[in-house]
Amino acid sequence: MVMTGTLNDTQVARDFAATLPVTLPWFRNAGIEYITELPEPLTETGPFYTDVQPGDIVYYNPRDSITIIYEETSSVPTLTEMGEITSDLSVFEDLPDDADMLVELG
Repeated sequence: MVMTGTLNDTQVARDFAATLPVTLPWFRNAGIEYITELPEPLTETGPFYTDVQPGDIVYYNPRDSITIIYEETSSVPTLTEMGEITSDLSVFEDLPDDADMLVELG
């Protein structure tokens, strides 16, 4: 299964892109998102935002984690938008609760 997305031009997205390709362990959280904790923190310079939407890829600084949001949810004020999933989000519903995913540049 292949999912596609884009990264924006924030410092945190550029730092993450520099680590690719990488396989990371992701886990489903609350039926709305997949989270992976990174082995090393990324440079987080903001801006922070709270208007998260399904498909958003965000960095959560307090846990050095990346989250892919695939359902409607509320937000915390410490998220930095990194990009978005551009393929069909329904594929996340069929994934196991824990999954290793390869992230690479296209």
